[in-house]
Amino acid sequence: MLNPEALQQQRGNNRALSPPLKRSVLPPAPGQIEQAPNPAPNALQRLAFLAGLATIFVKLTVLPELLVTFLGVNTYLLWIVSPPALFGALFTGAIGRTLRQKPARWFLWFFLWMMIGLPFSSWVGGSVPEFRYYAQNSFPLMFVFGGLALVWSEVRSTFITIGLAGVFIIGAARFLALNGDDGRMQMTSASSTIGNENDLASHLIFVLPFVLFIALDRRINRFLRILLVAPIAFGIFVIFATASRGGLVSLCVCFLFVLFRGSARQRMSAIVVGGVLALAIPFLLSGSNALDRLGSLFGGQHEEAKESGDSRDYLLRQSIIFTAQHPVFGVGLFQFPNFEGRTSISAGVRGNWHETHNAVTQVSSECGVPAVIFFALAIGTALTSVNRIYGQARREGYTEIANASFCYLLSSVGYLASIIFLSNAYRFYLPVMIGLAVALTVSAQKEMSRNRPVNFVSTGWMPPVAARRPLAHS
Repeated sequence: MLNPEALQQQRGNNRALSPPLKRSVLPPAPGQIEQAPNPAPNALQRLAFLAGLATIFVKLTVLPELLVTFLGVNTYLLWIVSPPALFGALFTGAIGRTLRQKPARWFLWFFLWMMIGLPFSSWVGGSVPEFRYYAQNSFPLMFVFGGLALVWSEVRSTFITIGLAGVFIIGAARFLALNGDDGRMQMTSASSTIGNENDLASHLIFVLPFVLFIALDRRINRFLRILLVAPIAFGIFVIFATASRGGLVSLCVCFLFVLFRGSARQRMSAIVVGGVLALAIPFLLSGSNALDRLGSLFGGQHEEAKESGDSRDYLLRQSIIFTAQHPVFGVGLFQFPNFEGRTSISAGVRGNWHETHNAVTQVSSECGVPAVIFFALAIGTALTSVNRIYGQARREGYTEIANASFCYLLSSVGYLASIIFLSNAYRFYLPVMIGLAVALTVSAQKEMSRNRPVNFVSTGWMPPVAARRPLAHS
């Protein structure tokens, strides 16, 4: 009989001689995204992620512009918070992780086609600086938000940061937004980025669903969540007060999205809120130019709105004509106004010298048809992937993931509807949207796969239950 020491030695020898057990890796289920394991978070990745949160907060709050307005000093905040995020994305593998997903790869092709077309611009000297600015300040954000958020808790932190930025800018609008000479609410005295009425409305439409996400987050104190009703309500009022017809259309699109894709409770809430707005907004804007301008969408007479509409129709037609005439590389990045003006002068008529006021034809006329195809595929695959996660999270009872996906989709469809009336194709919002879609999709699938029983089989739709599978604080 072996003594205990000999028995322990024999077990050790058996373990040494036994082949190591291999963890079986199942192929992704149909409709799921194939994922490669991420490295464990390290100090550099964490620092870069926090710098990314600071970057998006500073950008969405237009904080540097506000500080310049009140202090008269350029604080260079973005130059402080952005470099750590960009270097972290470069040296922690965030670029590779992001590009594993289709939305990011399509958006990279959009960026590359934009770059390839630079030598063919109608004014190379005008396009190159604009491309350099986009490449330095906007496009890299796709990798910052797509590759630095490795776990669900970091995606949640990103959503909360954007929501807090929304609360901040809504609070700033409460004190800084003024009615202009035309009676429309704007912030031109405080910001050049979102000072214009249409840009302000589009910006608020982008951030408001993230404020809603915080209000739905059950990990946050109930009293604080109730308080968020005030900024959400005021933000919606500001959108109406800007008299942006594109903003009104976007709100209608958001309303229809909730009716089409929301839960029964969300649909009922949307109907109630819509009814309150239909009664309250005419009263709150009674006698103002803003109400008359918005009424022009429904057949009302408004001279300035008619002139604006005629100008936009002309620019839309010209952008389509230029797309047909220059289908491969367009007339050059940011060169539509110059090209339209010079073409009009050559034809003996007065030029408009304005941008297209349509993000889709802005891309097609300035960068070519291939660019707008890549542009559309990137956005389409991003929305599709998050929509798939939304459906899966609702079926399996992951309420927090379902809420995040719903708010992302609400923000995206609203913002995309708004830029149909704006020339904002090259701003930082879309790279952030693509990056968020990548991070949300990958981290949500990992979170749900980690908590799903081995023999789990989906049997169809089930209403979300918050306590069924609480998310771990990873």
